Amino acid sequence: MSRENEHVQFANPGRARALLEAAPDGWMETLGARITEAEPGRVVLELVAGPQHRHGGGVVQGGVITQIADAAMGMSLATLQENGVWNTTIELKINFLRPAVKGRLRAVGRVIEMRQTLLFSEADVFDEADRLIARASSTCMPVPEGQGRE
Repeated sequence: MSRENEHVQFANPGRARALLEAAPDGWMETLGARITEAEPGRVVLELVAGPQHRHGGGVVQGGVITQIADAAMGMSLATLQENGVWNTTIELKINFLRPAVKGRLRAVGRVIEMRQTLLFSEADVFDEADRLIARASSTCMPVPEGQGRE
C-alpha cells in the first residue's frame, strides 16, 4: 500500500487482483479502456485515444477523459472496501489542463480518505508524453453490491 494510504485500516488485495485480471467489458470494452495496475488504494486505467474519442474540434472529448478518471477513482476505493460493497459517485469535479488528441491516456486513481458514509478519491490523467492533462476529485458513497441509491 502506498504511503498516502497508510491511514486506511482495511485493504482488499483480492479485489485489486480481480480488477486487474478481469477482461474489459461494458463501457470499458466499448471505449477500449483497460486496467493496467491495481493495488490497495490505487488503480490505473489506460485508453489509447483515437478518432472515435474526439469531438468535432479534433480533441478527445472531455467525457471520455472524465469517464476513465471517475472509474480509476471508484475502483481505487473499491480496493479498500470489503467484498459485497462497492461505491457510487455522488459528486465529481474535473479540471482540464491541456487537450489530448491521440495516443495513450493514463488515469491514476488514488484514495484520499474513507469514512463510514463518504469516500474521497482523486485521479490524475496523463497523456502519452506523461503530461498532466486533467485532475479530478470525487466523493462517493458505499453501496451494497447490486443495489443503487434508493
